[in-house]
Order: sequence, then structure tokens, then C-alpha cells
Amino acid sequence: MRLLKPAIRHSISALLGSELRKDSPESLEPVRQAMLDVLGQDGATANPQLTRRLQYLYDIQALWFARAELVAVLSSLHGEVKAVEAVRKLTPLFEGRVSPALLESARSHR
Repeated sequence: MRLLKPAIRHSISALLGSELRKDSPESLEPVRQAMLDVLGQDGATANPQLTRRLQYLYDIQALWFARAELVAVLSSLHGEVKAVEAVRKLTPLFEGRVSPALLESARSHR
């Protein structure tokens, strides 16, 4: 009987863990779509892996950290200045959804 207890505890934790996410898939969709729009068709063609990742990332912080990869792809297509400017325009979509420290660090790298 003792062998079953950890398995039950881990199963319950796994079930509760998915419900503890504060961002529903529907609330992430505008952010996800804006990022895909910034990536554009040229970016999607250049890096289909990023397109797939953006489509399936499950929380707002994962999308936030995908911005770096988005800048890298856009930089190779349009240059770094335009890439950073395009991704920086996405920042308001993250306000109130990621930690203020992350937002501040993005603002301080101007």
C-alpha cells in the first residue's frame, strides 16, 4: 500500500498543477497572434520551429521569453533595429501579466 501513496500524490499534483495556471488558452491567444503577426510569413518560412513553438506555448511567461528568439529571426530578415522595434511594440500585451521586473528590464535595454 505504501508504494501507491507517492503515485497518488504525484497524480493529484499533476492534475492541480494544470489548473493553477492563471492564463487560459483563450487569454493567451491575442498575445500569441500578435507575435505570429510580427513574425510574418517571411519569418515563418525562415524559422518554422519558432512558428510551432509560438502556437503551442502554454503560458504568458513562455511567450515572454520567446521574444528573444523572435528578435533573432527578425534580425536576420530585417536588421536588428527593426526587429527590436517590432518586438518592443508587443510589450503592452504583457503588462500586468508578467512580473514588473521583466517589463522594467525590457524598458531599460533601450
